[in-house]
Amino acid sequence: MTLPLIVLLSLTAAAPAKGKGAKDPAPAAKKEEPASNDPAAKAKQIFGRAQTLYSQARYQEAIASFEEAYLLKPHPVIFFNIGKCWEQLGETAKALRAYRDYLRLLPDAADKDTVNDAIANLERRLKERGVQQLMVFADPPDAKIEVDGKGLGTSPASVELSAGNHKLAVTRDGYESVERSFVMQTTRSTEMTITLRPVSAAKTEPVASNNTTSAPKEAVSTAPSASTSATAQPKKGGRVFTWVAAGLALVGVGSGVTFGVLTMGKSNEIQTLDPMRTRMQADALQSTASTYALVTNISWVVAGVAAAAAVVLFILEGRG
Repeated sequence: MTLPLIVLLSLTAAAPAKGKGAKDPAPAAKKEEPASNDPAAKAKQIFGRAQTLYSQARYQEAIASFEEAYLLKPHPVIFFNIGKCWEQLGETAKALRAYRDYLRLLPDAADKDTVNDAIANLERRLKERGVQQLMVFADPPDAKIEVDGKGLGTSPASVELSAGNHKLAVTRDGYESVERSFVMQTTRSTEMTITLRPVSAAKTEPVASNNTTSAPKEAVSTAPSASTSATAQPKKGGRVFTWVAAGLALVGVGSGVTFGVLTMGKSNEIQTLDPMRTRMQADALQSTASTYALVTNISWVVAGVAAAAAVVLFILEGRG
């Protein structure tokens, strides 16, 4: 598909050039205007020179002039013209990137459908090579973007990837870093938007949204949920030592009751002592009963002390 080079009639409006290709630049482009200190006038002059270079098939030089004009007076149309130059040079990925930038900055362009058809055609060419383009947008835009450990610069950034697993990393000083593992498909180009959160904000995982060229972007909220906010800060006023003391008191009570029952059992055995038992057996039974009784008494003492400590700690920790 052949797209005409767009002729910039002014730096605030644009219209497609008549005729096919870019063989008929705007009349103003045929003769350069005198140098001017006005950035808009100078940008228009440089833009005209870029059109002339394009008509002469000097595409690399035309790209440099279009970029120079954009620095003086930004306009989405310039991205379209840069994309047309890259397409003529056979640089499929760069042309695709420029066309997408054009539609991103001018979503209601009159030739939107035509440009989307050109994008689809370029995507098919990338697919034939077994790769597809990934575009990454970051907020803040000066965040560093890496894919598979390779730096891509700042937002927006693009790279051609083969099908399979890849890893995206977005970092910036003062913000929480984001890492995303994703599976690249080669059927269509993919767009990802990463929003970083300042380190001072609640630590909520940033959200990435993936969009193909045919799907509109969806707004993604990264506000922390109620449950996240509730658990972000440790709970104050906990009575840790109170519960430890109370637990020890319960253990003491349980131990006292258990060994008390065992002591009573041994006492009953002594009172109903079998006459056939030896003196040694009787002494052993008496010793066991005494031991159980001692453990019972110690358990009750521990339970009492722990219970008293729990009451005191309950009062003291409640003041924290």
